[in-house]
Amino acid sequence: LCTLWAAGAAAFPLPALLGESLLAAGAAYFFADAADTLQNRRRLPVGDRAASLAIALTLCLTALAPVELGGLSPARAAAALLVLLAGRYGKEGFGAIAGVAAGVAFSLYDPTLLGVAVGLSLGGLAGGLFAPLGRAGTAAGFLLGCGVLALQQTAPATLPVLTELLAATAIFLVLPGRVTRMFARLLAPAAPPDPAEGLRRGVASRLQFAAEALRDVSQTVEDVSQRLRRLSAPSFERVFEQTEQTACAGCAMRIFCWESSRGETLSALLAATRCLRKTGCAAADDLPPAFRARCAHPDRLLDALARHFADFLNRDAAERRLEEVREVIAEQFEGMSQMLCGLAEELGRAERCDTAAAGEIKEALRTLALNPLSVCCRLDNTGRLTAEIRFSAEDRERVNRSMLLRALQERCHRAFEVPTVSDSGRSVLLTLTEKAVYSVDFGVAQRCYREGKLCGDACCGFYDGRGRFFMLISDGMGKGGRAAVDGAMAAGLMERLLKAGFDPNSALKITNSAMLYKSTDESLATVDLTVLDLFGGVAEFYKAGAPAAFVRKNGRVSAAGGENLPAGILQGVQFAATQTVLCKGDVVVMASDGALCDGADWIGVELEVWRRGSAQSLADHLADYARRRSPDDRGDDITVAVAILEKSF
Repeated sequence: LCTLWAAGAAAFPLPALLGESLLAAGAAYFFADAADTLQNRRRLPVGDRAASLAIALTLCLTALAPVELGGLSPARAAAALLVLLAGRYGKEGFGAIAGVAAGVAFSLYDPTLLGVAVGLSLGGLAGGLFAPLGRAGTAAGFLLGCGVLALQQTAPATLPVLTELLAATAIFLVLPGRVTRMFARLLAPAAPPDPAEGLRRGVASRLQFAAEALRDVSQTVEDVSQRLRRLSAPSFERVFEQTEQTACAGCAMRIFCWESSRGETLSALLAATRCLRKTGCAAADDLPPAFRARCAHPDRLLDALARHFADFLNRDAAERRLEEVREVIAEQFEGMSQMLCGLAEELGRAERCDTAAAGEIKEALRTLALNPLSVCCRLDNTGRLTAEIRFSAEDRERVNRSMLLRALQERCHRAFEVPTVSDSGRSVLLTLTEKAVYSVDFGVAQRCYREGKLCGDACCGFYDGRGRFFMLISDGMGKGGRAAVDGAMAAGLMERLLKAGFDPNSALKITNSAMLYKSTDESLATVDLTVLDLFGGVAEFYKAGAPAAFVRKNGRVSAAGGENLPAGILQGVQFAATQTVLCKGDVVVMASDGALCDGADWIGVELEVWRRGSAQSLADHLADYARRRSPDDRGDDITVAVAILEKSF
């Protein structure tokens, strides 16, 4: 400006120079702000950043305004489409901002379109107001807002502009869902600061503190039990002291027997104790002849010895049982501590609670005549949304998962996995996560030993609602009804704990304790678990007494897993864990011991030559082949589970 003035451009109107300079400075500011918004990928609040992006885009389109095709301007049609998208997914606030920005930009280029500019502003506002009615409602509001004012204008450019508005509306109505979801994520207003965020972090901190306290309790129980064991543990030497006090009191030979000949006396009593332990009784003939000839009351001595030795055995058995109970209590505390740690870590990983998405879900549920007890939406550090919806038990039959899924996807503008359902009896919890990169084709086949009615293996496959798929096989000890009870109990407990969000090791601790003390008889079951992360393709294999799994990756077969004890034998059982990364088309096969009675090499051969078919057909083929190979004298129940990784979209 100063250069033009000094060069003698005084004839050029000063207000025009000032106006152009201000417009250039403002445009530079808006371009910089919009670039910062897109680069940082932040959601746009209805305010400065929303205006910056709208103005930057419309200025870019204004530069293309002179380009026309058959008298129509693609730039003006694109601007109208932008206003429609802003109104639909940014509601009335962002729709009005985009309409004003587009109208002002094009009226500056062509002053005859001033009425159309006002119409675009009103159309963006009206389209946003009618956005809850879907695309059709947004389009109707937009056309009513801008079309009526445009028709009142007499400028010759009005008819082409109306044609452009109608073309933009038609394109808006037929846009594919994938494109609209992208705009929805970009233009949706950011949720206001969540007042519950501090509460969430506080809860996570308290859970972590409680987990540490339970771990300390477990250690304290162990320390105290060790000290009490040293102080009050039954002593075998005390048996002889009590026998002396009871049987030899008042005997003239007491000093001689228990002081002068103490070694000979203890040897005689040890010989009688061995008879008591072996046969349950001891007679005078079991004592050495020399001692029997010297002792004046051998029958009274042996009666006292038998009574005090029986007391010692009872106390020793009770102490061992109490020690087992203490170990179980300590293990339970450790398991609960790990569970609370897992919950605290999960809450800590959630970046924030999305109250806006929770509100949208509540509105969608109201349209389906459903009244949830609570709705909680969380965004993790990668921006993935997890929604947890809790209904009362009375609404269990009214919840249609397919209808619910369609309604929530349309309302939240996100693609969700099929909801998982956890039924506690008193309430029903639905968990939804965003659609993962991979899906699983799952199949399972079971064959009972010698065509029996009850299978000792329990098997299941399920999604946890957090982007993971679980494959679980539990093989009860032996065959028939008892094995079926053990396998079903272990599998059922593991499934419920894993669905509740607990990590595999914590779930195994609780399951192991329950197996140990569900009956006085020996009761055990293997636990074979595979966890597939459907976002990254990572497969984790957890083995507790179970055989290795088989993985066909890139056409090559390998074994995955380690050796460890089954659940229900000892305290402190842990998984042997390994992991690998899978991709589309890779196959995971899990099998119980019954399928591997004749070796495991044949499964690798069958997997290598298998080319086409579903997971269920492969599982049936492997189970039938295993039954044909199974020897009659070493047969067992057969279970084969197969998972094939597939692309979701």
